[in-house]
Amino acid sequence: MKIAIIGNMNNNGFSLLRYFRDLGADAHLFPFLNDGAGTLAHFTPEADSWDIERWRPYIHQLGVEDGPSAIVGWPKRFKRPPSKRHIRRLLSGFDRIVGSGIAPALMRRAGLKLDIFYPYATGIEYVGVPQDLGQPGRIGPAKRIILEIVRRAQIAGIKQARHCINAEFSLTKKIFEEIGVTFLPWPIPMVYYTEPPAVAPDGGLSPFVDRIRSFEFRIFSHARLMWNRDPALSAAEWEIYNKHNDWLIRGFAEFVKAHPASALILVEYGPDVASARDLCRDLGIEDNVVWLPKMSRKKIFLALAACNVGVGEFVLHEGAIWGGTGWEVLAAGKPLLQSLCFGDGAFARLFGYPPPPLLDIRSCDDVAAHLFALYRERERCEQIGRESQVWFNRYNGIALARKWLRLLEATSTPANAR
Repeated sequence: MKIAIIGNMNNNGFSLLRYFRDLGADAHLFPFLNDGAGTLAHFTPEADSWDIERWRPYIHQLGVEDGPSAIVGWPKRFKRPPSKRHIRRLLSGFDRIVGSGIAPALMRRAGLKLDIFYPYATGIEYVGVPQDLGQPGRIGPAKRIILEIVRRAQIAGIKQARHCINAEFSLTKKIFEEIGVTFLPWPIPMVYYTEPPAVAPDGGLSPFVDRIRSFEFRIFSHARLMWNRDPALSAAEWEIYNKHNDWLIRGFAEFVKAHPASALILVEYGPDVASARDLCRDLGIEDNVVWLPKMSRKKIFLALAACNVGVGEFVLHEGAIWGGTGWEVLAAGKPLLQSLCFGDGAFARLFGYPPPPLLDIRSCDDVAAHLFALYRERERCEQIGRESQVWFNRYNGIALARKWLRLLEATSTPANAR
């Protein structure tokens, strides 16, 4: 079976490519032009694999931007969207099409259908994400009309998709319900994990690893630093995006008073890096904070391997699930500090299996309490990490990719015959 994967936001498509090929499918990846660009430059296939030449023959240029220009053009960007003939010719011969981003609208415009649509954005990209719809007073009426045309095209394309997959039960679930589309409650197998080498082959991280290992107890957080409210978002909207990273810094400050040989490793990523540096200075913990540059996933796994504990995000919106940072910590076999936004038993009811053994965070006091317990019970700390990796391998990773592949195999009509 020949599978086309459209889009590579956060290297999700690249992970699918590798899993599907490992499972025997002839999968190929078609990134959008702006995948891995700008602030997402650390999300390219090269950033996610130490053996990129193994996968390069199966990665092809789509020649289309993930954005309005793919459908109606966009002022000062592209004069016109790609031709239907170009898309159909590019995907000729593929039996199945999987996609995210603007792929539903793009396929519909070309007279094709997705076999699987999986949104990468909370609220579904180009449908219910506030930033994609244009903030009042920030764009003119012409662009607002364009965004509404794109939104309608995206909804129509999603409705034509044979299957939609989503594990985000806050805003994304709400938008799916509003447009009248059902979805399978499955996560994305977005992290392709292999045991990292002892030292980066290019030597790019070893000095940082040496410094990290100079501390006795090490906590690693590589999520975007983002807790100061975006004025363009309402209080309700901000609740979906606020990661409360300041709780981690404040909780660590309490912990490190008793255990001064410990370190918090932070990554220079997100809009509140300067605020985080100021907070560390104000709390007097600068000497116990190691700053790393924004880095590729393959180097993130090197840093995680050198640490005792990993940190995800502290989003408190009911039904919100962790993102790539959480999956990376679980895959690497480290205890995960992460807010669990599902009530008693709700996770198991929704997904059909228990949640991972993460350490739930609702405040900076929770951060401190968990760190004290993990430090005090070092064997238990390592046991939680092992249980986390077992959980990942059982319910995510290649096991989950196999579920996706079986779903595609059960789809009878070839993509190029529609």
